[in-house]
Amino acid sequence: MNLVLALGNPTEKYSRTRHNIGFICVDLWAQVHKQSFGKTDLYDYLVYRNMVVIKPNTYMNLSGKALRAAMLKWSIDEVLVVHDDIELEATQLRIRNGGGDGGHNGLKSLFEVLPPSELRRIRIGIGRSSDFAADEYVLSDFTETELESYKESLTLVSRFLDTFSRYDFNQVLNDYSKWKKSYSGGKAAGIKSPKEEKDDQGLRTDGDVHSEAECR
Repeated sequence: MNLVLALGNPTEKYSRTRHNIGFICVDLWAQVHKQSFGKTDLYDYLVYRNMVVIKPNTYMNLSGKALRAAMLKWSIDEVLVVHDDIELEATQLRIRNGGGDGGHNGLKSLFEVLPPSELRRIRIGIGRSSDFAADEYVLSDFTETELESYKESLTLVSRFLDTFSRYDFNQVLNDYSKWKKSYSGGKAAGIKSPKEEKDDQGLRTDGDVHSEAECR
């Protein structure tokens, strides 16, 4: 069984925030496949083919609790994390295996359960803002126009989740590379192939330190 873990904060208050782009992505994927999430104390979940998808019901800095509980419930082969990345421009995608937490509190919590090398990652760019500090910006809401601009990127991520539900992360990387080669606008859209990740350590300097630490 493969596990997809989307990072975000629970409750309607945070549902449209930039920090919740992981939740937004898997919710869209579930809607397309007419799937609904069940609930436990620590996470919402659904099982589809050879894949379980979870959204932690803890706040961001305790996401590892949901990961640990899911790994006790199911026999997990690979873990794929879908999360926001403030260092990537809005709508950019990067896929990698491993890497640092870059100050992301959700990733920090996951690393308490599994080493970075065992966490595959789909990073969805949310960009930065000159009007807000990083900790305020990640908890600010998307506008409708901004969400619309993510349509292509989220559709592509959904395709990769379909691949992960049938095969494994290596096949996701293969599909990603094939898509990149076939799409001449890939560079313009900010979507990069796995080979361009070779020297990218995923490190950020914003620290992602939040006054509402449980959420950010």
